[in-house]
Amino acid sequence: MPSLSRRNLLIAGAAGAAAATAGAAPAAAAPGSTGHPGITGAGPAAGQPFAPNWFPADIATWSPDTDPDARFNRSTTPLTSRIVDRHTTANAEARKRRILALSVFANTDGNPSQGSARFDYYTSEFWQYIDSLVFWGGSASEGLILAPNPTVTDAAHRNGVPVHGTVFFPPNVYGGDLDWVRQFLRRDALGRFPVADGLARISRYFGFEGWFINQETTGADPALAEEMRLFVVALKSQSSVIWYDAMNTTGAVGWRGRLDELNAPYFATSDTMFVDFRWDYPDLPSSATYARGMGRDPGQLFCGVDTGWRQYKVQLDFDAVFPADDPNQLSIGLYRPDFTLTSTDDKSAYEAREQRFWVGADGDPSTSTADADGWKGVSSKVAEAAVVTRAPFATTFNTGHGRLWASDGRVWQRGEWNNLTAQDVLPTWRWLVTGSALTVGYDYEKVWEGGSSLRLTGVLGAPTRVDLYATRVRLTAGDRISLTATAAPGVRISALVRFLDAPDTDVEVPLGLFGDRWTTRESGLSRFHGRTLIRIALRISGTPGATAIHIGRLALEAAGDREPRPVRGVRVDGNRITWPGGAGSYDVLAVDRHGARTWLGRTTSTAFYAPTIPAATKIEVLAR
Repeated sequence: MPSLSRRNLLIAGAAGAAAATAGAAPAAAAPGSTGHPGITGAGPAAGQPFAPNWFPADIATWSPDTDPDARFNRSTTPLTSRIVDRHTTANAEARKRRILALSVFANTDGNPSQGSARFDYYTSEFWQYIDSLVFWGGSASEGLILAPNPTVTDAAHRNGVPVHGTVFFPPNVYGGDLDWVRQFLRRDALGRFPVADGLARISRYFGFEGWFINQETTGADPALAEEMRLFVVALKSQSSVIWYDAMNTTGAVGWRGRLDELNAPYFATSDTMFVDFRWDYPDLPSSATYARGMGRDPGQLFCGVDTGWRQYKVQLDFDAVFPADDPNQLSIGLYRPDFTLTSTDDKSAYEAREQRFWVGADGDPSTSTADADGWKGVSSKVAEAAVVTRAPFATTFNTGHGRLWASDGRVWQRGEWNNLTAQDVLPTWRWLVTGSALTVGYDYEKVWEGGSSLRLTGVLGAPTRVDLYATRVRLTAGDRISLTATAAPGVRISALVRFLDAPDTDVEVPLGLFGDRWTTRESGLSRFHGRTLIRIALRISGTPGATAIHIGRLALEAAGDREPRPVRGVRVDGNRITWPGGAGSYDVLAVDRHGARTWLGRTTSTAFYAPTIPAATKIEVLAR
C-alpha cells in the first residue's frame, strides 16, 4: 500500500480530532422505609449531584470528606474476570485482541451522576469486544480532569472492563494554557507530586482503575517534559496510567503516530499508550519491534482509529492493525465509538447503528460480510469475552435505559430513564440464529423486569436455535435453569447447553410450553454436578407460522439464592437518600399507602439522588 495515503487522509480531517472540546452531542411500607412529603418539579432539584470534573489546582486537596457529592459518584462493583477462548468466539477469523474505547457518555459539565430521565443515552451494549474504557471528555471552559459516572463504571466492571478517567490539556487554539500543566506538575516541599496523590485518591474512592493522560498544550520545554515523565512514574505507582501520544520528550506536541525514541520514555512508565491516528502502514511493524526491544508487549500499544469522524469507513485500519497472520500483535484504540448515537439526528437508529458497528450490518457475529462501506464489524476481528463464571446468574435483558419500569410483568411506571447500574450482562453473541429466520432484538414495551426484554419475531418453521451466553460455570448440586417468557400458543422452548468436557455436544434441557402470558419454567441441573457449563442457547419449536416470543428472564439459579431485602436506617434529605451499609446493589423505591411502588433508580453506593419523588410516598431501599 502507498505509505503516505493513509496519513495524508487522516491529517486532513483528524488533526486535533482528539483535542477539541469533548462534550457529548446533542425516573404499606416495608421495614427500612422512611416517610417523604413528595417533591416534584421540572429541571434539576436542589442538591443534584453531577459526575465530577476539576482543574489541576483542585486535585491535590480533594477529599471525600469535604465533597458533598462524593458518595453519589462512587461505584463499588468489582472488576469481573473474563475468559476469551475458542468456546467464546463466534467468528472463525476473530482472535483474542484488545480494543480500547474512548467514549463520551455525556457533557463534561451537568452530567447527572446516577442516570437521568432520558432514553437517548449511549449504553455501550457490546462490552464483550472492549478490553478497557476511557471516560472521554474535558474542556478548557468546564474542566480538564474528569471521573466517570459510577453507573458507567458499574456496567463496565460487571463486564470485566477496567475504566480510566481523563486528564486533558487542550491545544492552545482550544483554550489550552501551559500554566495548567505547571500546576499539575507542581511538587511539594518534599519533592512529591500532590496532584498524582490526589488523582490516585480519587480513582480509589470512586472505584475506577486510573487515568488517561492527554497533554496537547504547546510551549513546554524538555525540562517540563521530563517532569511529566516523573509525574507518570509517581502516579503509576498508585494507579493505572494510559499515555496519549501527543507531547514528546522535547516538550513539543508532535503526535508521532508510532513508538520511537521521542515517546518511548512515556510508554516505558505507563501501562499502555494510545498511538495517535497519524500512524501509517510502515509504523506498525516498526512500533511492534521497538516495543519488543523495550521488553514490552506490542499489544500494549493501541493504534488510534477515529470512528468519531470516519464512522464505518475504517475497515482498512482494522485490516492493517489486525491482519490474518498478525505478526505485530498490536491493539486498536477507538476514538468515539459512541458515534452510533451521538453522530445521528435519528436517535431511533441507535440500536441498528450500534449493532452494525460491532457485529456487522447482517447482525451476525459469526460472519465477515462487508457492507456498502466495506465494513465487516468488530466481531470479524475480535473474539468475544465471557464473564458468566458462577451461579447464581440472572439477566432480564435490561440494556440500561427504558421507557417504563416493570416488575414481575407489571408496569410500575412509564417515562424515559437511563441508569447503567441497572444494565444486565447482555448476550455474548448478538445474534446467532439457526433454523427459522427469526429476528432478534430488544423490546421496550413488553417487559418482565426492568426496562426491556428480548424479542424474537418472524415465521417459525423448523426448530430454531438462538445462542446467547458463553459461560464458564462449574455446576453444583441444586443448580437449575429458569426461563420466563411469553410466546404464541404451542411454542415449546428448551435450553441447549454445552460442557467443557464435550464442547461440541448439545445437551437439551426441556423447559416446556409457553403461552401468551408471562410464564416461568425451570429445570434442575443437578445431574450435571461437577461439570463446567460453557454455553447456553435456546431451542424454539412449535406450530409453524408467524410468532412473537419475549424472553423476560434467563437465570442459572443456585441453592440458597437470596431474595432482595429491605435496608434499615434510610434517611431522606430533600431529594438525597442515604443509608448505612457497604458494597452491594440497591434499588431505591417510592411506596404509596396502597403499596404501589415507583422505581427511582439503582446504585452500588449507599446514596442516591431522585430528581422526582412522588407525593405522599415512603422511600424503601432494597439490597439486591
